[in-house]
Amino acid sequence: MLFKKGELELLWPFYIYYLVFGLSTMVLPFLIIYFKNLGFSFLQIAIITSTMGISMFLFEVPTGAFADGFSRKYSVILGFVITGISVILIPLTSNFYLLLLFWVLAGIGMTFVSGAEESWVIDNLNKFKRKDLHHEFFIKAQSLAAFGAIFAPFVGAIIVKSYSIKLLWFIFGMGFLINSLILALFANEMYKPKRLKLTNAITETYKNSKKGLKFTKTHKTIFLLLLGSIFTFMMVIGGNGWQPFLVSLSMPQYQLGYVYSAFAAFTMITPFLSKLFIRKKVKNVVSFIVLIRMALLLSLLFIYPPFYLIAAIVYIMEGTLSSIKGPLLQPYFHKFIPSKIRATVISVKSMATTIVISLSAIVAGVFLDIFGTQKVLAFGSLFGILAIIAYQKIKD
Repeated sequence: MLFKKGELELLWPFYIYYLVFGLSTMVLPFLIIYFKNLGFSFLQIAIITSTMGISMFLFEVPTGAFADGFSRKYSVILGFVITGISVILIPLTSNFYLLLLFWVLAGIGMTFVSGAEESWVIDNLNKFKRKDLHHEFFIKAQSLAAFGAIFAPFVGAIIVKSYSIKLLWFIFGMGFLINSLILALFANEMYKPKRLKLTNAITETYKNSKKGLKFTKTHKTIFLLLLGSIFTFMMVIGGNGWQPFLVSLSMPQYQLGYVYSAFAAFTMITPFLSKLFIRKKVKNVVSFIVLIRMALLLSLLFIYPPFYLIAAIVYIMEGTLSSIKGPLLQPYFHKFIPSKIRATVISVKSMATTIVISLSAIVAGVFLDIFGTQKVLAFGSLFGILAIIAYQKIKD
């Protein structure tokens, strides 16, 4: 059977929320094109989109303290409402500074969700003594979001072809608001945190963060895995250039939706391929995947109009290879972390990755304006060399 006994009874509101989220992501294939059509440079676009990551970095600790000290459920619902309203406001203005403000607010909203939603689900399952559903939840939540993301770009492509990209922002924002309503009405919170004063909760969270940071810096394997992860992310430092690059190769804008749909379809399947490499040395498999991704990105230097289909295939292959890497590295990463500081170390990893990606995206915006999308996408792959060096220094 697809679902275990009692699984839907406990988890159906969360499964619906992931499906709704996937279905509402119609704007993502056209996001950069939307801002380019408003007349913004790549640097301006990078500054706008990076403000979300920077605000998430700054507000991760206080909002996490709110969830731990008050309520995970209310934290998630508040986060969805803030994010949904912020997204709906984006298409109502072309003012650079107002757009910055809306993206900052969206980032703050997502910090209320980050960690709180996962903790809410796990605590509920533990309350009912259903630890057997932990793995089921993570698999099916990701699959349902990906399933929705297959259809969303197709519908988005039809809307863009006939109407306007602006409409997709409203749909995306409404997805967050609908999810807040679903969770408010149908999802229970079985675990009630002790109502700590927010200041005490923040202080305690900062103390734990210091412990996690110290462990990350001093444990050689964890530190190298973090470095490898950061350099791997930086391989696509010019990621904001993908959509304009495909359009520059003569691809009609609405067809970006088809590319993203194909990408989502592949990413539903490729994580299962990681099972083929479980018995191999993780560092060697991951290094090989990085090497192939480098070759694919460098091949972009030889693609010119009207061969946008070849570039689209490279985009799909490069991205889906990354989805094989995750299931291999995540269990390996957890193997070295003590249970007491597991969540904190994961949070430190997330915060470090977020701030590096956000700041490097701004630098990439300058390069995209100067050198163009093709060169930055291709030569950004050279960060893969540093990633491979980091992974190869790991002692199994």
